[in-house]
Amino acid sequence: MPAYKDKKSKKWYVSFYVKENGISKKVKKMGFSKKQEAMEYERNYINSFVSDTEITFENLYKSYMDDQKNRLKPSTIESKTYIFDKKILPFFKKYKIKEITPLLVRKWQNELIKGNLAQTYLRAIHEQLVAILNYAVKFYNLNKNPCSAAGRIGKKNAGEMNIWTLDEFKQFIEAIKHKKEAVVGFNILFYTGMRIGEMLALTISDIDFEKCKIRINKTFQRIKRTDVISTPKTPKSKRTIDCPKFVIDIIQEYIKVLYKPTPKTRLFEGFTKFKFQNDVNVYSKKANLKKIRVHDLRHSHATFLLSKGVNIVSLSRRLGHERVSTTLDIYSHVLKEDDDLIKDILNSL
Repeated sequence: MPAYKDKKSKKWYVSFYVKENGISKKVKKMGFSKKQEAMEYERNYINSFVSDTEITFENLYKSYMDDQKNRLKPSTIESKTYIFDKKILPFFKKYKIKEITPLLVRKWQNELIKGNLAQTYLRAIHEQLVAILNYAVKFYNLNKNPCSAAGRIGKKNAGEMNIWTLDEFKQFIEAIKHKKEAVVGFNILFYTGMRIGEMLALTISDIDFEKCKIRINKTFQRIKRTDVISTPKTPKSKRTIDCPKFVIDIIQEYIKVLYKPTPKTRLFEGFTKFKFQNDVNVYSKKANLKKIRVHDLRHSHATFLLSKGVNIVSLSRRLGHERVSTTLDIYSHVLKEDDDLIKDILNSL
């Protein structure tokens, strides 16, 4: 679906063919200021001209993403785009949506399974296919989503997760103690359980030094070489959490070495998730620790609190989960069995 630039007018135009009652018909439309506008006109024209289920998966994808860009955060769009480009479009793009059967979906699933991908990643990929075909059911008269009959692949949660204990974390900090900004960042992550994007978005004004609290009201991501500050993942991700005084003290000392800091200064200006992950990769090896993801420090924090008897509702609020059931799904295997306690209570009646 190319677009062309008119040499005289410097405007963009499209020229393409469609079939009407079996007869090819040429369509030409000129006068577009932008190439994207011309290509969008062609796509919309073709999509409305053919019967709905005659649309190819590739054109369905373009329509779907145009719709989603108005509804989702840039970071979510980037993630969707990556999964479709790498794992879904190469297989399905030339099929008409009416040709996508449960058996075809199973064939695609089997190819993914052979790739030895993580179970949670398999589930995430599959859910993207489910979402776009649900869109086709709603807006392109697809009779039903073939994924329903094909069944799911992957797992919602990974089961046993990699974490560091408190002692292991201290061992890691000892190995990286010469990198002051890393020491501050990793202490915040381990002792607060906040997401890496939430930490990277923190400004000095978010820290209540007297009450030892941190306000979380935004998140940071680096998207296509651009720093993007946006609202948190969910409404309940906006929260104020308690922070250990010694971590607050570490933050205060760190601020003293920043160049002309103001209340709006980000604590970790110029840092990204990948820089912190690289530090984990390098210094966990030097400390003879198992390598974990930066996100696993959040799990380490939650697991530590659960081991100390913190109830699941309080933990859910602290982590900023939208529902307590989400926290239960993730950490149910960590919760200790209370069968003996229940038996003792009942026997004491």
